[in-house]
Amino acid sequence: MQFLILLRQAPRQLAFGALHSFGSSFGQTFLVALFVPFISASLALNETEFANIYAGITIASALCLPVVGRWIDKVDILSYSLATMALLALGCVMIALAGNVWMLIAALFVLRLAGQGLMSHVSMTGIARYFSRSRGRALAIASFGFPLAEAIMPATLLALIAAFGWRYTYAGSAAFILLVLLPVAIWLIRSDAKFRKAPTKSTESATAPDTNNADHAESPTDTSQSDHPRLFKSLYVWFCMPMLAAPPLIMTALFFHQGAISNSKGIELGWFAAGFTVFAITSVLGAFGSGPLIDKHSARRLFPWHLIPMMVGIAILALTTTPWVILIYMGLVGITVGFATTLRTAIIPELVPLDEIGAVRSTLTAVMVLASAIGPAIYGWMFAADMSIATMLVVTLIAAAIVSLGSWFSERPGFYMPPNIAPKEAD
Repeated sequence: MQFLILLRQAPRQLAFGALHSFGSSFGQTFLVALFVPFISASLALNETEFANIYAGITIASALCLPVVGRWIDKVDILSYSLATMALLALGCVMIALAGNVWMLIAALFVLRLAGQGLMSHVSMTGIARYFSRSRGRALAIASFGFPLAEAIMPATLLALIAAFGWRYTYAGSAAFILLVLLPVAIWLIRSDAKFRKAPTKSTESATAPDTNNADHAESPTDTSQSDHPRLFKSLYVWFCMPMLAAPPLIMTALFFHQGAISNSKGIELGWFAAGFTVFAITSVLGAFGSGPLIDKHSARRLFPWHLIPMMVGIAILALTTTPWVILIYMGLVGITVGFATTLRTAIIPELVPLDEIGAVRSTLTAVMVLASAIGPAIYGWMFAADMSIATMLVVTLIAAAIVSLGSWFSERPGFYMPPNIAPKEAD
């Protein structure tokens, strides 16, 4: 009911966020992967060569994200959105026209930066700085675009590839972005100056969770300040950052090596395929379930605990060879991913002023993208060292427990306070 009330109060702003999370799919791995066999055949690339190119591009786009992502704190968000969509459409056109490997590399870089990076950034940053008291619910609604795209886009694009070929499908994707997504974005918030405007500079503290009672976030007062986000001068963030990196690193690695896991346990790979349906459902439930909890207890208080469902799922996977348990494992992992989707953005406005949300979020997102890129390689090294699957999963559990404890200790009174948050408000 509270979600419906929020939708009635701010339908256009929430739709703007969901539109961008949906549109980010054009640069997400799950959609790009559909084109890999066709692109590889067209450009005479083998699977390993394409994988190496893709990993390098992902890392390069992640390194650029903190630089480009912080501009959202300084400009009108609609202008930023339109530039991002234009860049995403350009990436689609460049891939459609790619005739050699170097053109492909340039196209993939633009596509990954604009899609996976900036479209998601517009969605989550815009919602996080506009909503205050209902921020958790608002982020959950805006993030619904991600699973919605995962549900309908693969089948749609595969049908288009079969009918028109992969190049025309990518060209058509560019047209869809420019002729559908872009005009809808303009229509949704063109007249909403409050949502669009960039926050003014502030040296005030971030709003503490217990006093965060405004329906919408107010712009901080105008004053001079360094462009460098204060949060990165604090030890607090360095204890919490491994928690941000853990889900993408672990999940990408385990999903990437699911074939080896199924072989070692004598479980048919089809159980993992079925598990992804359960994963998608529970990730949505996790995101929507986390929203009210964030609004009630604050993201900071929930943050140290959100890896627990994933850890339980991995423990179950390590201890059993029963096929149907894979569904439980994937479901528990989905809950953690759903919680992480909202928590990792909702926690930022509780730590920094509104005019630093974009800079901080883009940097933390870059860390998560880098983690997802190196995760499969780390587990590959463990395979190369002849480590058993059971041992790898136990190592994963221990690492997850350590980073959770680090995040938990960083919140203890007297251990270390986040910058500019008074002691009475921090716990």
